[in-house]
Amino acid sequence: MFSLSRNLLCLYIIKVAKWMNLVMPIVVLFYKSNGLTMQDIFTLQAVYSATLLALEVPTGWFADFAGRRTSILAGSFFGFAGYLVYSFSSGFWEFAVAETILGVGMSLVSGADSALLYDSLSSAGRGDRYTRYEGRITSVGNFAEAAAGIAGGLLAVLSLRTPYYCQAAVAFLAVPAAMMLREPPVHV
Repeated sequence: MFSLSRNLLCLYIIKVAKWMNLVMPIVVLFYKSNGLTMQDIFTLQAVYSATLLALEVPTGWFADFAGRRTSILAGSFFGFAGYLVYSFSSGFWEFAVAETILGVGMSLVSGADSALLYDSLSSAGRGDRYTRYEGRITSVGNFAEAAAGIAGGLLAVLSLRTPYYCQAAVAFLAVPAAMMLREPPVHV
């Protein structure tokens, strides 16, 4: 049975899990400590961006075909897996695999979360409030991103790998949240 309040709560959790990037403040130091050059670092970022670019349309089709919940769940799993790979990797090619996995995960969630929000609100007769809720969810993501900058720096005091372990745990939060989502009727 579809529940608007449950879907809203789950979408908030998923946004926090996606935007609370604990590795952000130390990523260059982490790469450098693993022997990467600045060219390697830029190449890794290009791998992530190219993955997103290449998959944005196909994963949108997948979300329409298989369902937004299914797409978000798959994307959440890939996001967790990407940071898990990062946690135990130490070289360029391993990092490239992690970036590819993260790109797949982000592209599966991108758009599907907004579509599920819209359909959830429309099914509850509140489609006119979509912009308000989308803004609130985005705002929560922005606050999570800001908090991650501070928390990631503090975690790095323990080791440069600690933020990656913690990021994998944060990313995992999206998996049970996505499992709890309910697919509402689609409104076009």
